[in-house]
Amino acid sequence: MNHGTDGYDRREILRQAYVSRVNRVINYIQSHLDGDLRLARLAEIANFSSYHFHRIFHAMVGETPNQFIRRVRVETAAMRLAASPRWSITQIARMCGYSSSSVFAREFREAFGMSATQFRHGGHRAWRKIRQADGKNRES
Repeated sequence: MNHGTDGYDRREILRQAYVSRVNRVINYIQSHLDGDLRLARLAEIANFSSYHFHRIFHAMVGETPNQFIRRVRVETAAMRLAASPRWSITQIARMCGYSSSSVFAREFREAFGMSATQFRHGGHRAWRKIRQADGKNRES
């Protein structure tokens, strides 16, 4: 192994730098759900080429950048549906970066097994109970 003067392995230093760069992108995504989340923009934030960024992100996060964005968008929308009844479903969808209500409706139903309206009107409690039960079953 190559050790620097401070005793750290070069690979560990490189890994920490990559973690920092990927975390910068994750923070950007979470605070810009309705902004520019194209691969080229995210790679620029991480200071990687698009190809290298995609590979590094997937290896470190376990999802492609697009899969991560879709999951964070729908999960954020679900949280806002449950917590903010004064906002319309359309407003929440737009705040989370959905280009149309139909795209949001399809992705929400795919993720949660119910419509956003059903989720808002009590479905989130049932969904939470199912998730908790699934977690307990995995622990057994």
